[in-house]
Amino acid sequence: MITKPDLSPRLYFSYSQVMVYDQSVQLPGCDWTEVHTAQGFARRGSVVNFNTPLEFGYADAEVRREGYQPQREYQRVIAVPFRVTSGKVVVEGPEETTVERSISLPPGHYRLVAAQYVTADDEEVIDVYVDLLTKALEQSAVLVADEALSPPTPLIETAKVAGEA
Repeated sequence: MITKPDLSPRLYFSYSQVMVYDQSVQLPGCDWTEVHTAQGFARRGSVVNFNTPLEFGYADAEVRREGYQPQREYQRVIAVPFRVTSGKVVVEGPEETTVERSISLPPGHYRLVAAQYVTADDEEVIDVYVDLLTKALEQSAVLVADEALSPPTPLIETAKVAGEA
């Protein structure tokens, strides 16, 4: 059963990414390598940058406080460990500097799943599922891979801050 989303923003994504991060994180951008792009994400403990199938455009996004619900439309689905420390999680595109879009979540360890599909030349849907766990998830997983992904084994679980030497 699919419930009403806890947050349903329309967002502008660019540079083929959307960012999900704990509000306490000052620099949420990750430094992408070719391997990160091949697996569809770059992450740190309280930050994940998901690669979008399109380079730029608008996404109808929904964030739900529940476990992942598979849908036939999903072309790309990635699950990652995620830690909430501040009680607020932000969802935004990298150029959305004036947008304030967040969801309140209790501090703790989560399984965060981003499920995406393209709906037009510059439009896609991004559904984000956040599931509170009793202990930290140890690894990420690519649950559905589209033709643009070629995830390595094992997946790369760390990234540097964007612009960091």
